[in-house]
Amino acid sequence: MNKEMNAQNSIELVVSRWSAWAPGLTDQAAWREWASGRREIEGPVKPDVKFVDAMMRRRLSSLTRMAFRVAADCLSDEDSSPVHIFCSRYGEYNRTFGILSELSKGEPASAAAFSMSVHNTAASLFSIDRHDTSISTSLAGGEATPETAFVEAWTFLTSGEASSALVVYHDEPLPEIYRRQITTVAHPAAFALVLRLPDTERDAFRLSLNWDGNRLSAKTANSPSDPALQVLRMMLAGGGPVRVDTGRLVWEWSQNSATD
Repeated sequence: MNKEMNAQNSIELVVSRWSAWAPGLTDQAAWREWASGRREIEGPVKPDVKFVDAMMRRRLSSLTRMAFRVAADCLSDEDSSPVHIFCSRYGEYNRTFGILSELSKGEPASAAAFSMSVHNTAASLFSIDRHDTSISTSLAGGEATPETAFVEAWTFLTSGEASSALVVYHDEPLPEIYRRQITTVAHPAAFALVLRLPDTERDAFRLSLNWDGNRLSAKTANSPSDPALQVLRMMLAGGGPVRVDTGRLVWEWSQNSATD
C-alpha cells in the first residue's frame, strides 16, 4: 500500500461524470427520483445495448449488459482516455452457478458459457467491442468492492499513470439457493464514475473515502443494505456519510459540493 495513503487514511477525487442503470431506473432523472425516495428498483433486467455489435450482444449476460450501458454512457463525448476499473463482488457467478448445476446433473459444461464466466468478462468484452487499448483491470473486494475500486483509481491518478479513471460497479444478487447468506447486494444494478484528481477540476463535486482500522470490534449492523447504491444516493440527494463496516475496516464515504 502506498505510504502516503496509509498515513492519511483518507482520499478524495472529483466526480466528472456519472451514469447508473437498474431495473426501472434508466436515466439520471429516474435515479434522482429514486434517491429522494420517490421510485424503487423493480422490473426486468434489460438494459439497452443496441450500440454493441449483434454477434457480441448475444454473448452478454444481463450483468455485463448493465456494465456496458453505464460505461458507454459515461464515456460518451469524453475527450480523455481513462483507465478502466471494473469492479463486482460476485461478477458472473450466476452464469458459473448455471454451469455447476449442469455438471451436477451429469451434463457437459458449455465452453462458451465457461469462457464468459470469468471475473473480467465485462471489462474484457467492453475493450474488445470498443477496440479500446486503455489500461483495464477487474477487481473484487468482497464487502468493500466499490472502496477497492476507488482506491485503485486514486492510485492510478496520483502515480501519474492516468489523468482520469472510469470506475464501473456492476453486481447482481446471488442465486436463490444462497438467499440466507448475508450479502451486500440486494438489487441488480450498475453505475459508472469518471474520476479525476481534485486539483484538475476545483469547482466540481468531490467524493471522499476514509477508513479506520483502529475501532475494530465485532462487526456491527450499521452497514446499509446495498451500500454501493447508498453511496450513489448520497451523491444525488446529499445527506450524511455512508459507513461500511466489514469487521476488518470501517469505510466512510462523504461528499463535498463545489461550494463547500
